[in-house]
Amino acid sequence: MAVMPEPPRLLPWVVMSELNSKILAETAALAAELRQKFIGDPAGELRAWLKIAERREALVYRVYGKKQRKKRLPKPESGGERAAWDTLTAIWRQEAKHTESIRANLVSGLMSSGSLAPALKKLIGQFEGQLLCSLTPSRPDLGQALAQLIVKAGTALAPKAVPKFAGELDSMDLREFFGLAETLEQTARQAYKYMYGLLSSFRTKLEKPSVDLHEFQRELYLTYLEEDFHQRAFSRMTTWMDTKGQFQHGLIEGECVQQIIDLLPLPSEPIRGAEPRGNAIYVLTDGGMGELAKRHGIELIVVQKKE
Repeated sequence: MAVMPEPPRLLPWVVMSELNSKILAETAALAAELRQKFIGDPAGELRAWLKIAERREALVYRVYGKKQRKKRLPKPESGGERAAWDTLTAIWRQEAKHTESIRANLVSGLMSSGSLAPALKKLIGQFEGQLLCSLTPSRPDLGQALAQLIVKAGTALAPKAVPKFAGELDSMDLREFFGLAETLEQTARQAYKYMYGLLSSFRTKLEKPSVDLHEFQRELYLTYLEEDFHQRAFSRMTTWMDTKGQFQHGLIEGECVQQIIDLLPLPSEPIRGAEPRGNAIYVLTDGGMGELAKRHGIELIVVQKKE
């Protein structure tokens, strides 16, 4: 199976934690189970992963929504709070685009034929529930509520469908909330990474891989980069908080935004024939931060990575 290239790590102190190891282990377990369920049917296996991604995107779209933003950041006038509001809003908007893209591929795109059996949906839900429970050992009630939400709510994934989830989410301080978001982004990152490799393997077995499949694979890679950026953005925002889950004093909005921009994936090589101008930065994706960067005098120029 093809290996997806890792995005550049701009912060050397960002290392794999025990949490990441758990995510990798749970993802590998699910991958092994799905591989057995879909022997000889790689397209079906990829549809299953897309279904997982659809459920997760629907969840984070709601968790990052305006209601949660207003509750946790009631007065985003300046400083770190303003930067956090704008960053979370930008990520929320991009997650909405991810949801639309996945649903398009499932409903009318390359992966539209066929559907998942109820037993398989239940299996996916059980694995997701186990994953979320294992990722929240310090808040077991939250883990159980998340698991219940994932398993029971199906593709709707409305937090109000499981009142306990809403209660646990509301009880989290902002630092805990950012930590949960970081975890959810890490699970997405791993799922997209696996889908990219699965599609790469599938394409190599075809005599004449279609242009559509090539574009779909590129889309998966860009989404992977964006989820990776979201994960690191939430990780960075936790460093703006004190031990009580409040913003540290003296944070400057522009500096905080620059910290987030610095996490975007850059081309591995200089762009030939492109002279740097002003505050322009060449990136593989703007991570949804294009308008926010422009507001702070930074131009993000998205370049296409050659495969």
